[in-house]
Amino acid sequence: MEVKFENLGEMDLVVDTIYKGGKNGNTGDDSLSKIFPKLGNMSGFRKIKRKDDPTKFAYCVLYTSMSELEWPDYLDEETGIFRYYGDNRKPGRLLTNTKQGGNKLLEQVFANLNSNKNLKDIPPFFIFKKAAEGRDVQFLGLAAPGNPNISPDKDLIAFWRTIGDNRFQNYESYFTILDTKDEPISYDWLVALCEDYENSIEKAPEAWKKFQKNGRNGIDALKAPKIFKIPSRYEQLQCDEKGKLCIEKILKHYNDRPTEFELCATHIVSMMDKILKVSL
Repeated sequence: MEVKFENLGEMDLVVDTIYKGGKNGNTGDDSLSKIFPKLGNMSGFRKIKRKDDPTKFAYCVLYTSMSELEWPDYLDEETGIFRYYGDNRKPGRLLTNTKQGGNKLLEQVFANLNSNKNLKDIPPFFIFKKAAEGRDVQFLGLAAPGNPNISPDKDLIAFWRTIGDNRFQNYESYFTILDTKDEPISYDWLVALCEDYENSIEKAPEAWKKFQKNGRNGIDALKAPKIFKIPSRYEQLQCDEKGKLCIEKILKHYNDRPTEFELCATHIVSMMDKILKVSL
């Protein structure tokens, strides 16, 4: 599904929907700043402060191109785990001394998560990736920090990188896309997070309510397992005794005219396709 740029604003968010950017070739084409109240139009790490307490955050939007080789952000759709690199991506600054303060926020969020304290102060994260054209973006989902299957000492890791002759640190963090079922992200919730954070939980998706109550143990991942598993070469070569006899007869039959086996193989595959369609 796609939403045109001119229709953005005061709308609910739906997972996997593409939100179109403008066509003027400037920062005003940014679609994210049209979707979220008071959100800026720069950087991949954007956050909004709470009205009731400016030292805390209402929500955070993470945007990624998914194409930076040095910083390979990645969503594992089968597990719902999202890997995101912090915002100290160039030498010359300390780990948390970044313009957007993204790494500092990551420290606070994961400290709260792993201590299981102040869970209500963890802001929801909305994950977007660059779509095919211009400033179009695709909504990947509502995310919580951490994952039940990732150790607390592994979900936020500081590591060193070298560019030229300069060394510097950045964070590698892990989030989980929450299973919000068929429930869209309500625009009213986005507004409430900014204006009335304490009572905003009433408008939150059930998946976020569960996380805020139970922390890491309340994370329900949005999992999308692959329908078909491609068997390995080893698995493809396995067969029972009847199968082996069948293969031996086919090999013997086409021993003197191997090129004719292609027609036989095509026929076998066509029969397999018919069986598969019937089973589906």
